[in-house]
Order: sequence, then C-alpha cells, then structure tokens
Amino acid sequence: MKKITPVFLTLFSLALLLGPAAAPAAEYDGFQAITAASLRPFARDIGGLLGSGSNQTARPLGFSGFDIGARAVAQFNPSHGNTALKKNNTFGLGFVQAEMGMPYRLDGFVRGGAYEGMAVAGGGLRYGLWNVSDEKYRINAMLVAMGNMAAHRYFYAVHFNTSLVCSLNVPVVSPYLGAGFDFTRLEAQTVSDPALSGKRVSVSEPRFTAGLRVKMNLGYIAGGITYTHDRPLVNASAGFRF
Repeated sequence: MKKITPVFLTLFSLALLLGPAAAPAAEYDGFQAITAASLRPFARDIGGLLGSGSNQTARPLGFSGFDIGARAVAQFNPSHGNTALKKNNTFGLGFVQAEMGMPYRLDGFVRGGAYEGMAVAGGGLRYGLWNVSDEKYRINAMLVAMGNMAAHRYFYAVHFNTSLVCSLNVPVVSPYLGAGFDFTRLEAQTVSDPALSGKRVSVSEPRFTAGLRVKMNLGYIAGGITYTHDRPLVNASAGFRF
C-alpha cells in the first residue's frame, strides 16, 4: 500500500489538472452572442463554479501549516436559459490553491487558474469555530469567506461567498459537509448586441456540498458533489498538507 499510494496520488493529480482539457469544450466564447434573458443563468453557472471545491476539510492548518494542491469543478450541463453555453455540454474550471495557517485558528488562502480563455484569481479566510481536535470521530467546523474575479474577453465577473463547513475525524477516509451562499456580479464586455455592452446583473444562490477526503501521509485526494441553482456539480482535489 505504501508503494502504491505515491503513484496513485501522482496519477490522480495529473488527471485533475488535465481533466478540463480532455472534457468537451466549454466554449465561453459563446457569450459573445448572449441575449439579455441568458445573462442571469450564465452568471449563476459561473458563480457556482467559482464557489465550489475550495474546501475538503474543516480542520484549520494551525500556525505555520501549509497546503498546496489542485482543485477542479465541473457542471454537466448549463442551467435552463443559459444559451451562451452548448446544451448538454460539460464545462468547468481548474485552480491551483495555496493555503497558510495563522494564529487563532485562522487560515488564509489564494487561488488562481485559467481555462477556455477565462482567467480566475481569488482567495479568502477560514476561521475554526472551536479548538482543533484530532481525536477520532470528533467534528471540526469552520466559517469560510472567499472572493474571486473571473475575466474573459467578453465578460467580467466578481464573486463572493460565505460558507459553513464541517468534517468528521475518521481514519484515512473523512466525510465533510458544507453549506453557503454565492453572490455573483457579471458584466458583459464585448457582445453582439450593443445594447448589452456594459450590462450588469447580480445573482445569489445557496450551495450545498458533501464529499470524502482520503489522507495518505502528507498527501490527500478528495471528491464531492455540490448542489446549487438546481444543478449538481462535481468537485475533485489533490495536494499536500503539512
């Protein structure tokens, strides 16, 4: 098992990073032909991607702790009314995320990535609600506040979210749950309809997540399912935490 684990972690990390490139093209360039009725559904879909997949545990890192890894999130088809993306087409985002433990059960993190012409940068803070416990079958909980910016030649989005995340200390495989809200403001930049150029819309949606995290020495892999704006999303992550 000890010989297999590093190999498995490496293969999983490569699949996580290359997965979006192997998936059918999201074609965010389709936003150029967007209609006024599609702006809000498109904003909800982008906000769901930006808000998902940032957490796979509720245990703070602790002072000077560090976590670096890859995160990926995908939605299997666009929301009703989102005509900017192809119907029944998978689309998603990938990130590299780095986290640092600070005093008083605080963690800070930054993230960034680019895919299909859309560049994303963001970060946030996490706060452990009570003293950290590594005792078996104890629950850890934390509050999360995060912000992201997404830029494309045809649109610009600003996203904020707040979440409550809980995880259970189970050896090797640990479950986690999360609930929160995504707030997204989208602005059309260059589109076919001149009347929509500079048009802004704002949306907010609740988000619920459940998943499992597998710890292997200093490495980990995790996968989860998120439900938001009447659509399921899948999340995956792999990295090193110490």
